[in-house]
Amino acid sequence: MEYKDSKCNAYDTYASNAKLYPSLPPVAVPSAPEPTSDEGTAQSYRLQKINEIQKEIAAEKDKRANLSKKYHRGVRVIAGVDNALVVSSMVLGAAGIGVLSTIIAAPVAIAMEGAAIGIGLLSIIVKPIKSY
Repeated sequence: MEYKDSKCNAYDTYASNAKLYPSLPPVAVPSAPEPTSDEGTAQSYRLQKINEIQKEIAAEKDKRANLSKKYHRGVRVIAGVDNALVVSSMVLGAAGIGVLSTIIAAPVAIAMEGAAIGIGLLSIIVKPIKSY
């Protein structure tokens, strides 16, 4: 079953004047409307707000950087204090044992051991602060 209509030769692919897609007349596409004065001021207002927000974000970023620097400095100081407390506790404990072995300076040894215990307790208290 062949279609041999002279008016419609779209099915005849070997015909020289066969057109698969018909040509359509050009359609006028409406362009975007020109901004009126109200839209222009609204756009400038939006741009102004965007600039304000960008400045605000930059200021907040600087503030956070300064706070972070101070926080890390404080953590380093607390870590140093903790290390000093641990070392002094060890030194006082060892020296107290050495002094106690002489028996002559027993009250001094007791004071040194008490100081070592106190410093050890301070070190235990500082550890959670350091990790916070």
